[in-house]
Amino acid sequence: MFTYIILILYASISAHADRSLSLKIVAPSATITDVDNFDVATIISNTGSETLRLLRDPRSPLSDLPTEKFAVVDSKGTRAEFNGIRLTVDAVAGVYNLTSTGAGLYTVDAANYFSVIEANSSLTALYAKIVTAEVTILGKLASIKHDVPSLMNKRASYTGCSIQQQAEITSAIYFAQSYARESHTHLKLNPSGSARYTRWFGTFGNGRYNKVLGSFSRLLTSPNNWTYDCATCSDPRLYAYVYPNKYGVVYLCEYFWNAPATGPGSKADTIIHEGTHFSKILGTRDYAYGQHESLDLAQSSPINAVYNAE
Repeated sequence: MFTYIILILYASISAHADRSLSLKIVAPSATITDVDNFDVATIISNTGSETLRLLRDPRSPLSDLPTEKFAVVDSKGTRAEFNGIRLTVDAVAGVYNLTSTGAGLYTVDAANYFSVIEANSSLTALYAKIVTAEVTILGKLASIKHDVPSLMNKRASYTGCSIQQQAEITSAIYFAQSYARESHTHLKLNPSGSARYTRWFGTFGNGRYNKVLGSFSRLLTSPNNWTYDCATCSDPRLYAYVYPNKYGVVYLCEYFWNAPATGPGSKADTIIHEGTHFSKILGTRDYAYGQHESLDLAQSSPINAVYNAE
């Protein structure tokens, strides 16, 4: 989870202002032999005549966080596995695993959705024109940078956490598991759907229902088995992050400690949000943030709503 930052892209003023962005991806080298050296640069240009205020969303290339902002696709159209954080230098080094797709020529694409902040603080979507990059990758195809052991403890453990922080985490775990228990009970009592289910997850379907039920079932006790790291992340913009395929470690950041104990955007909410990113829980992504976006997503794409962490 995160806080937003605003970026302003200036352009010359004209009587008939128009809006357009270009997004160019540049690979410093056409061939690399180690995926840990796989870096790209993104050049975002305001090609219109209107000055734009853009939201620095962690899902967009404006973010400096190692989230999944790029699509790395081989010549057969297969997308490389992402091993980064869910919540750049646009560094893609170490966060993409090419073992399953193999050596060869890759096309690097990027998320081209940007949010323009209007004078009244509302948001308007703007899609940039993309120039992709191509790079040939040989040799080492997977990074071990983010390898951490799978920890299946009988109770929560802590890394670099003060006594006060441990107490706050313990409280957050309690309330997070209470949220999971309440949601799990509601789902069990409504196996054919409910107005509440439809509001958050869209049109009812047995397969999607079982995915949601299973995730809340796993969250009944799992948060109390994880390790909470208070020492690694000090970013004031972030609540927390996890590596989805490295189960059991939650990295807590500066913003987490300022959050309320319960409610939207709380410590308890953060643990649920980040926990669902773990592949063993559900493997969610950040398709939408906040109540408004999440409710809209439920109506437009029920499957993405199920796999949305918020």
